[in-house]
Amino acid sequence: MKIIPVLDVLNGQTVHAVGGLRSTYQPLKTKYCQSSCPLELTRVLNGHFGFQDWYIADLDGIVHRRWNVPLLTRLEPSLGTFRIDAGIQQIEDCFELGPLLCQSRCIVSTESLADQSVFDALVCMCDPASLVFSLDLVDSLLNSPDQAWGSQDALEIVGYVADRGVQEVIVIDLAYVGRDRGPGTLELCSAIRREYPQLKILTGGGVRTLEHLDAVERSGVDAVLVGTALHHGLLTEAVIERYCSCPVDSESDSNTSG
Repeated sequence: MKIIPVLDVLNGQTVHAVGGLRSTYQPLKTKYCQSSCPLELTRVLNGHFGFQDWYIADLDGIVHRRWNVPLLTRLEPSLGTFRIDAGIQQIEDCFELGPLLCQSRCIVSTESLADQSVFDALVCMCDPASLVFSLDLVDSLLNSPDQAWGSQDALEIVGYVADRGVQEVIVIDLAYVGRDRGPGTLELCSAIRREYPQLKILTGGGVRTLEHLDAVERSGVDAVLVGTALHHGLLTEAVIERYCSCPVDSESDSNTSG
């Protein structure tokens, strides 16, 4: 299992995400860098840990439909592999984001997609294996526009996107993000692993300790998104370095550990 660092960008700064309450997010304070500038922060962390895989949430795009394309384009050469959630609602949003999406793994999320038909159009327009599907929850309830996915539950939605060629799924519960609650998605992640062993599964939110990481790994997850525990020094550098060097590989031992 791999640790993937999180970069939440709002108003051109890196912010500390807590509970999905985005109007309250403040500039990030991290033990590794004095600046909340995304360019400086990623430079320092990449130099310190050798990160080559990032998760980025463009909160200006998700919340305000005002994307940080110039900033993220400047970040791109230094990040290696990165997944970006820019809050795509409609097909037209992809044209606003332009070549940035060609350089990254584009996340399409239940929180943002207007409805299932937008997802269907996306997989017709591009290789579905290039997309990352984010199943967004709040206290275990699907976070999605009303009736966007009809009567399908979370596991059925994952099955729907997997049947259409998506190979990587993020399961994240915003109520756990930035809070000391422990991981909140492990039962669902285990169910997804049993039903869809071919998928790569990522999760995040609430991870604070090595014990939490062990529990996530036992659930069959391939990678875990880590923000607060990284920046506040709650995980030792040795633990971070050990996990950040692992591949995101659904054939890894983590998939048979639970």
